[in-house]
Formats: sequence, C-alpha cells, structure tokens
Amino acid sequence: MKTKFFWLITVSIVVFLALSSIQGYLIYNTYTLKRNAFIDKTRDRILKIDYNQELDSIVDSWGEELKNQIADYKNHRINKKELLYRIKIKADTLNDQYYKVYKRELHSRKLGYELNYKKNIKSIVIFGKENDTIFPLKKDESFRLFGADFTNDKANSVSVSRTFSQFEYIDQTGNDIITQQYNLEVKAQDIMQIIDEKSIVFRQMAGLLIGSLIIFLAMVGLFYYSLKTLIKQKKINAIKTDFINNITHELKTPLATLGIATKGLKVKEIQDDPEAIKHSLTIIDRQNDRIQKLIDQVMSNSLNAENIPLQRTQVLARPYLEEVLEDFKMGLQHQNVLIKTDFFPKKVFLRLDKFYFTTALFNLLDNAVKYSEDPIEITIKTTVDRNQFTIAIQDHGMGISKTAQKNLFDKFYRVPQGDVYQQKGLGLGLYYTEQIVNAHEGEVSVDSEPGKGSTFLIKIPLYR
Repeated sequence: MKTKFFWLITVSIVVFLALSSIQGYLIYNTYTLKRNAFIDKTRDRILKIDYNQELDSIVDSWGEELKNQIADYKNHRINKKELLYRIKIKADTLNDQYYKVYKRELHSRKLGYELNYKKNIKSIVIFGKENDTIFPLKKDESFRLFGADFTNDKANSVSVSRTFSQFEYIDQTGNDIITQQYNLEVKAQDIMQIIDEKSIVFRQMAGLLIGSLIIFLAMVGLFYYSLKTLIKQKKINAIKTDFINNITHELKTPLATLGIATKGLKVKEIQDDPEAIKHSLTIIDRQNDRIQKLIDQVMSNSLNAENIPLQRTQVLARPYLEEVLEDFKMGLQHQNVLIKTDFFPKKVFLRLDKFYFTTALFNLLDNAVKYSEDPIEITIKTTVDRNQFTIAIQDHGMGISKTAQKNLFDKFYRVPQGDVYQQKGLGLGLYYTEQIVNAHEGEVSVDSEPGKGSTFLIKIPLYR
C-alpha cells in the first residue's frame, strides 16, 4: 500500500512538472515569435530612412573622402592604418549632422518607443590584378560609420548593403604620371537597438501571461488540493484500520470472559453450586457493563463541541476539584499513585457542566497514570490570570514528541512510538476532552518532552 501511494505521489509530481514545463516552453516560443514579429515590424518601418537625400549626400561626402585617401594609399603616401584613421575621422565629423537628420526621420515614423541606430562598415576591398583588403585587418572586425555608439550583442540587423564602384586615380609612383583604374567594394550593415525591447514584447503578451499565470495557479491549487485530499484519505483509512483493530482488541477480552462464564453455567457441578452460579453471573454482569461502557464511549465521542448538551451550574473550584480527585483515587484501587495539589487559595466560581467536565478531567488523570511508571506522581495546580482559570495536570511519565503533539487531540489518534500501543485505548479520550473544554469556551493544550513527562493545561473563563 505504501509503495503504491509513493508511486502515485511521484507520478503526480512528474506529470505536474511536465505540464508546467510544456506551458513554460509554449510561453517561451510565443515570446520568441512575438519578439521576431516586433523586430520585423520595426525594421520595415525604418528601412526606407536610408533613402533620404540628405543622408545620401552625407554618405557621398564620406565616400569622396574614402576615394581620396585610397589615391594616397595607392601612391604609397599612407598605409592602411593611416587610411582607416583618416576616414574614421571624416565619419566622426559628419556623424552629428547624419544622426540629427536620421533621428528627425525616425521621429516622423511615430514608433511609440525609442531605438538607437548605427551604420557599420563591414569591409572595404580594392579589386584589381591583386585584391587588396583595406578593412577588416582582423577577423569579424567592424567600425561605426554613422549613428549611436552601442554594442552589437543586444542589437538587430536592419539591412546589409554592398556597393561596387569603379574609380580612377593618378599614379605618381614612377617617372610617368598615369591614370589608373580600380574597383572598390564597400559592405555596410545598418543595426538598430530597441530600447527596453523585452518590456515592450511582454506588455504585448500581457493577456497571455496573465491567463497562463491564472491557469498555472489553478493547476498548483488543484494539485495541492488533490494531494492533500489523497494524504488525508490515506490518513483516515489508517485511523479507521487502527480504530477497528483497537475496538476489536478491547471487545475480545470481555467477550472471551463472557464465553467462559456462560459455558461454565452449562457444567453440572456449577449448576449444583449456588455460589459458583452467583460468581459466574457477577462476571457476566461485570463484562456486560464493560462492553456497554465501550459502546457508550464510542457513541459519546462522536459528539463535537457544538453538539454537547451542557447543563451548566455554578460551582466553587476548589471543593469541586477535591471531590473529583477523591472519586478518581477510589478507582485506583491498589495502584501506587501520589497526587499532589497546589490550589489557588481564594474562592473561585466556575460555571460548568459537572458531568462532562469531570469526564474531561478523568481522561487526563487516567492518561497521567497510564503512561507513567511506578512510583507514579501527579501534580494538580490551579491559577487565576485576569478572567481565566487554569488547571495544570503534570506527570513524570514517558512524555510526548513535538511531532505527536500536533495530532494529539485528533479523533482516534494514538502516539505511534514507544510503548504507547501496549496500552489499551481507542484514541478518543483526548479528542473528547478537547471537545468538552471547547464547549465550555475554553482551550486545552500540552507541554511535553520525551522522557520528562507532560503537563496538560485546561483554561476556561471565570464566572462573574
């Protein structure tokens, strides 16, 4: 049974995690699709800005500078690094003008959110008898031509352009002045960086995210409720089984005794002996009373605090408690039990149902005796604090663990440790005690430590 329960819980958890993972995966995919659609839409709206005549003239101005610097490079007046340095300087001088026009055009698009833009140079290559790569000098190198300065790792490509042009330059490297031609390829990439991109996409997904969160919380709630119900049912089944075993055990003894006594009455020798008949009838009567008390105990303990029919009367606390202890001592017969008292010295009036409240006290006193070893010592102490009367019943028995204390007042509960199961009982006494005290608008609690005994506290309001 335990193995099946374990596997049921394990499979439930695995299924729950699997469903959660699938939901998370679908949300992630939806986010990716939404993000890509958002980026594509933004790209389409800004793509044509590059065709602005003002921007084209600024780019052409830079291109003219590039052509002049290549002429100097071809005549060996500068090297590649110097060439790159000069065209970068030229780009920097033109950038303020370029980006001002670009932002104006961007503003006219009314995107509703901010973005940064830049144009990067990917490569500059001179084609001829021998191809000459001016840029990049290193792999994956690029430099910003125009626009804002930001890293590429969180940016998106807008477009990639490639211009292939033929130019002339005057070759003055020899004694003759010759006009030479070369082909120039320039590759550029337009890059955008959408400010707060994730937040924008998540806002667009707000309905989906809220719906998913509600569904997830509902799944968690249903899973928790189902798991809690399953555990509760398992616990109830275990309690029922334990109760049936206990009540069976409790009934076996008197029934067996009744069987022996009734069989004895059939024996001729006993039938001829009036004293033997009287003795057998006494046994039958006593065992019948015992069975009746067991049945009454089960029936009585089915009541809760709201259903207990109290008939309260006003009583003086000390005389009442002394009377209860006197009756309890008479039932101890020959047991070695010492009961100490420390009663509140002043007169205290209580309003309670003597029958039910005495039953509650007897239950606690019985437990104090049952779960203690000889010599048994019990201390009864009463105190008054404002409008509250407290009865403390202390023993020096085996004590109760903190874990068991949480369920101690549950119906049918019996502490599953030590020698507790060797004691007779149905697990109803403390439950019934709590219901009686609650019916008197009070509360009962326990303070205990294994090996050091227990103290049960009953607190009820004073009668004024």
